[in-house]
Amino acid sequence: MLQEWCRDWFFTGGGAILLSNKAYQRKKSEMFERIPLRQHVQKEILARIGDNRLPAGTRINESHLSAALGLSRTPLREAMLGLEAVGFLNSDMGRGFMVPPILSEDFAQTQAVLIKMAPYALTLAGPLPPGQIMELSNLLGRSRMRVAQPGAEQGGAVAELIHRWCPLLIGGCSNKLLVTDIMRLETLSRRCWREAVSQGFEPSPMVASYEQLYEMLRTNHTAEAAEHWEKHIAQFSAEAARHLPKESEGSPSNPKPF
Repeated sequence: MLQEWCRDWFFTGGGAILLSNKAYQRKKSEMFERIPLRQHVQKEILARIGDNRLPAGTRINESHLSAALGLSRTPLREAMLGLEAVGFLNSDMGRGFMVPPILSEDFAQTQAVLIKMAPYALTLAGPLPPGQIMELSNLLGRSRMRVAQPGAEQGGAVAELIHRWCPLLIGGCSNKLLVTDIMRLETLSRRCWREAVSQGFEPSPMVASYEQLYEMLRTNHTAEAAEHWEKHIAQFSAEAARHLPKESEGSPSNPKPF
């Protein structure tokens, strides 16, 4: 009798209620996991800064950018305030937000921190799993071809290689706060690598150094790879910094509005 009652309850509506309640709980869970709009906007602004759609020294026109992104100025301003707090934007009272100028001193200071933090995170992450080794191999293969072709896209290829390489190496690090800080500094540096290449930095030796590092990782020599990575960052960031403008050269007195 109980089995018959349960069967009748399910097919006469109770099952629909149960299923709809499960769907509601799933929808509720998805709602809380959804990335806030502010983070989506910040990601888009960082992408525009990284690929030079928002060049260094640009003063941001909030009306134009909010229209381009299809949102109101309130979430845009919230996103930009968050980016200002971590160094991706500057602001002047009454004059709005501006993409900071690219300066060799700022780049060198950022790299000086990464020289110690990134290799240490790799040692905490330990040997990389086969899937990540394969991703590194594919990344190197694509980058080798793109970097070998001089032109407007060469700087972007170098910036992408560096930016994608780092999370593959340190993604398994148990200290997530350390990983977050490293990726913030890497993102800050991305446009500087692009600019350095456009000003004459030769990236081919750096790619060759990445290939050496890859072999160490592929053969599970993590400590040796971390030591090599530290020297790699020190050498090539110093070379790139020599191709970036110095603070004494000044920044644009009248930044170009976007």
